[in-house]
Amino acid sequence: MSAQNARTAAAGLDDLRDLLSDFRRHLTARNKAPNTVESYCKIAGEFVDWLVEDGRSTEAPDVDYRVIEEYFVKLQTRTHHRTGKALSAAYVAKHYRSLQQFWRWLAETEQVVDVSPMVKTSPPDVPEQPVPVLTENQLRDLLATTEGRTFENVRDRAIMLLFVDTPSRLGEVAPVDVDDFDFDAAVVNVMGKGRRARAMPFGATTGEALRRYFRARARHKYGSKTNRAWVGRQGPLTEFGIRQMLNRRAADAGVPSIHPHLFRHTFSHRWLADGGQEQDLMRLAGWKSRQMLARYGASAADERARDAHRKTNLTDRLL
Repeated sequence: MSAQNARTAAAGLDDLRDLLSDFRRHLTARNKAPNTVESYCKIAGEFVDWLVEDGRSTEAPDVDYRVIEEYFVKLQTRTHHRTGKALSAAYVAKHYRSLQQFWRWLAETEQVVDVSPMVKTSPPDVPEQPVPVLTENQLRDLLATTEGRTFENVRDRAIMLLFVDTPSRLGEVAPVDVDDFDFDAAVVNVMGKGRRARAMPFGATTGEALRRYFRARARHKYGSKTNRAWVGRQGPLTEFGIRQMLNRRAADAGVPSIHPHLFRHTFSHRWLADGGQEQDLMRLAGWKSRQMLARYGASAADERARDAHRKTNLTDRLL
């Protein structure tokens, strides 16, 4: 092999286009959740695509912090392909965190570069925006649509109460099996993000609704054909099926269109507003970072501040 061919071959080893597949294998080997793997790889791939489209080198050592900064300047001027609106600050920040992981792997694990070019960059500012929550009246209206003893009403009430009573994700609730429920301990065992298992406790009202559903489920035509907890007319309910159910119930209740994560927002908001311990919420919600706690806590901060003011209002005590 000539010296030039050797240099070309060596350079090819550092080409980001070729390294993307290795990054995917690395994430999979670390047992990252499939959605996490897809997200990290998609974002890294979009960055590499931009390098190619902009006529830049895709050799890892040629990418410095200035290139990273230019990419994020461009990213912040892009619009969403469906809505036509500018990309949100949170969306851009997600790209930043994902690319951090990509370049950390290149520097620390693969040693393709000496230092990640992102160490000289700063994450984009994300304005604090309280997450939306459901009011107590909206929750009552939603649950009121499940009154009656039809199978669908009993099932949908159990699902909704489980969402209300726990900081669960749709991807955790949809695939649970019958055996995941422990009524003696009043918990449901779920598999969270990062494939971290946790037990989520539920209250007496939710437990009663769940037991009523499982009695109805035992008489359902699919009750003996699957161990999946939630069943419908065509078999086990999928995540899409539960989304459809919630949208249908919201329409019946006159509640604006909802998404399952809104219940998680609402649980976290109420927990903090009612004085629940932050560390306990982190364990219940399956959060490893306080970053998410701060984001969810923002929606309850104003309410807590108002309550604190009422309790400590000096003029009410003086006059």
